[in-house]
Amino acid sequence: MNTGSVWIIDSDTDDQEMVQQVWKELNLQNELKFFEFADEAMSYLANIETAPFIIICELHLPKTNGLELREKMLASHSLKFKSVPFIFWTGQASEEYVVRAYDLSVHGFFIKESRFEDLKVTFLNIINYWLRCKMPPKKEK
Repeated sequence: MNTGSVWIIDSDTDDQEMVQQVWKELNLQNELKFFEFADEAMSYLANIETAPFIIICELHLPKTNGLELREKMLASHSLKFKSVPFIFWTGQASEEYVVRAYDLSVHGFFIKESRFEDLKVTFLNIINYWLRCKMPPKKEK
């Protein structure tokens, strides 16, 4: 469902504000939903009827990090088959983290840009790609 919400899982409120500004300037129609903690997003995802369009997650989160969240999602039969693209968007990452992320079948891995214009291009490319991509139907709860 291309009209579903886009989830941003990131504890950095400055990054959240920047994403909101990007959304506004690009006039993107998908609703944004923010989570500061991985466990909060996991719990919400497990209890909703309609899956989000995309999940964009910071790698370095407090408590449960992004890789651990992805592992939990893949381990959950009901969450694994909701067909939600899962993308990492992080400030820094070693090659080891990138390899581990792709071992967990993530759909993209991006480093946070320092320039606002670059951030706009990245988010526009991510959204446009997934709007055009043919995906299996999202499984309902």
